[in-house]
Amino acid sequence: MKNPANAIKDTMWTFLMDGGQKENIPELKDAVYRLIQMTTQKTAGQRKQTKKDISWDSLDMEIMRIVIEAACLVLSGRLDELDCDNDESDKPR
Repeated sequence: MKNPANAIKDTMWTFLMDGGQKENIPELKDAVYRLIQMTTQKTAGQRKQTKKDISWDSLDMEIMRIVIEAACLVLSGRLDELDCDNDESDKPR
């Protein structure tokens, strides 16, 4: 599928065009790991005594952070580089 924002000739939408974002892979990984920690912690983030647990009040923000960072990764073009590497490795030699 092609990015529909690329066809829009308006400066206001350049942030949604291919190449319009810079990826932040460390932040994406951190957000995914925080989400994993939240879903696997024994207290479900409800007990205040446990300092290392993450409160479930921040679940919406973690999910949005992952969505936004994933969108930036796609728009930066870096994901295409990985996708091309996988396409070549799938071909018979």
